[in-house]
Amino acid sequence: MGTSTEIKEKWCLLGATMKLLPEQLNLGNPLSLLLFAGALGTRLWKISTPNNIVFDELHFGKFIALYMQRTFFFDYHPPFGKQLLTLGGWLGGFDGEFTFEKIGQEYSENVPVWNMRLVPALFGSLVVPVVYCIITEMGFSAFTASLAAFMVIFDNALLTQSRLMLLEPVFIFFSFFALLVALKLRNPQIRTFSVRWLFWMGILGVSMAAAATVKYVSVFTLLVVLVEVIRNFWCHINNKHLSAKLLWVELLTRLVMLIVVPLLFYFTVFYVHLSILIRAGPHDNHMTSAFQSNLEGGLSSIITGQPREVVYGSQITLRHTHGSLCWLHSHKQLYPLRYDDGRGSSHQQQVTCYSFKDVNNWWIVKHPDRESVLVEDKLHPVHHGDIVQLVHGMTNRALNSHNVAAPLTPTDQEVSCYIDYHIQLTSHSTWRVELVNRKSADEQWMAVQSSVRLIHVDSGQSLKISGKQLPEWGFRHFEVTTNSEFIPETATWNVEEHRYTKGFNVRNL
Repeated sequence: MGTSTEIKEKWCLLGATMKLLPEQLNLGNPLSLLLFAGALGTRLWKISTPNNIVFDELHFGKFIALYMQRTFFFDYHPPFGKQLLTLGGWLGGFDGEFTFEKIGQEYSENVPVWNMRLVPALFGSLVVPVVYCIITEMGFSAFTASLAAFMVIFDNALLTQSRLMLLEPVFIFFSFFALLVALKLRNPQIRTFSVRWLFWMGILGVSMAAAATVKYVSVFTLLVVLVEVIRNFWCHINNKHLSAKLLWVELLTRLVMLIVVPLLFYFTVFYVHLSILIRAGPHDNHMTSAFQSNLEGGLSSIITGQPREVVYGSQITLRHTHGSLCWLHSHKQLYPLRYDDGRGSSHQQQVTCYSFKDVNNWWIVKHPDRESVLVEDKLHPVHHGDIVQLVHGMTNRALNSHNVAAPLTPTDQEVSCYIDYHIQLTSHSTWRVELVNRKSADEQWMAVQSSVRLIHVDSGQSLKISGKQLPEWGFRHFEVTTNSEFIPETATWNVEEHRYTKGFNVRNL
C-alpha cells in the first residue's frame, strides 16, 4: 500500500496518459460535420413513412396533443423530452385534435408527422459527432473515432428510434454530451477558475440536468460523469500550487455548478410544464384535491362557490389524500358474521374507501353533544383538536370503531357505521380532528386545503386505509381500519366536496 500522495499521483498519471487533450470539442471539424451529415441523411430520409402510429408514438403522441391543448397529464418520465417533441409539433402547426387511439392508426392530414419526428431525428444525428469527439478525447485516433461514429450511424436500434417520436435519442444525446464535457474539462489548458472553465462547468451541469429531465434512467450515465469529475478534483488536491483555501473555493464552485445549476434547470422545466397545463384532464385524479382545484374545469368547476369553512352541520366527502385514490364510503350492506378465516365480525354496516364519486361518499359533521345536524344561523367552525361525529348521509348511521379485528388486517380495528342491536356492543363514534398541515394550534378545518387526521377518541387510533381490497362481499372496495401508527401515506384525508346541511335531523346516534 502506498501513501495517499502516491495514490493521488497514480490517479493523475492514469488520467494524463489517456491523451494530450485538444483545446476544442472538435464538433466543428470537417470529419465530424461529415459524419453528422451522414447521420442526418439516414434519419431524415422518408421520415414521414410510415404515416401511422408506431410503437410508443401512441404514448408520447398523446402527451404532445395534451400539451397543445394545455390539458394536464401525469407521466412517470420528467417533462423536458416531451416538451421538445411538442416544440416540433407546435412549429408544424399541430392543433392537438388528433386522438392517438391505437398502434397502426393512420395519421390524419392535420398531424405534421415530419415536424414531430424531426426533433428525435436531430438529436439522434447529433449523437454521432458527440461519439466521435468522446473517442478522440479518450486518446484514440481519428480513424477509430470515425469507425465508432460510423457504427452509431447504422446501428439499427439507434437509427429506428431516431426516426420516431420517442425520447431515447434526446436523453442519449444529453447523456453523451455530459460525458464529453466531463472529458473536456480534463484538458490542462482549461485552467481552473478561468472563464472557459466556468463556462464548461456550467454546460456540464445543464447537460446533466437535461438528461435527467428527459428520462431518469440517464442517472447511470451521469454517475460515470460524476466519477470523472471527482477524479479530476482529486488530482487537484495533490497540486502544491493550490492553497487549501483555493481548493475549498473550487469544491464549492463545482457543487454549485453540478448541484445547484441542475436543480434550477430541473425546477424550471417543471415550472414551464405546470404553467402550460392549466386545464383539467384525464390524469387529474392522481393529484391532490388542492392541486385539482387550481385547474380549469374538472373538480374546480364542481367546487366553485362551495363553502370553505367546515362547520358543525357540514356535508362533506372525505378523499384519501395520498396513495390510493378513493373516498370514505359506506352502504347499507353489513360485514359478514364470519370471515373466510373463521373470525367473527361485529356484523355492523360496512365502511370502505371507494374509488369513484358516489352519493354514498357523503358524510355529515355532527357535534357529539347536539342532536341537530343542521347548520345554525351562527356558524360553529370545526378547529384542530375538536371532537366530532361523522354521520353517513344516506343511512343516518355514525362512523364507528371498536375492539373488533378488521376484516383483512387483524392487527387493526374494524371501522363501521354503528347499528344499535340492543346488546352490549356500545357505540364508539367520536373522532378528534387533527390538521396535519396546520400553521397554528387552533387552526380552522378548511375544505380542500386542510389535510386532516381523524383520531378515534376511545382507542387513540388513526382512521386509515390498509391498501387491501375487500372480497366480493365488500364489492372490491379498499379496506378502512384504525391503527395506532400514523403513516401520512395511509392516514391523511381532506374534504373535497362540501355543502351545508339543511332540512332534517338525525336521531338515536
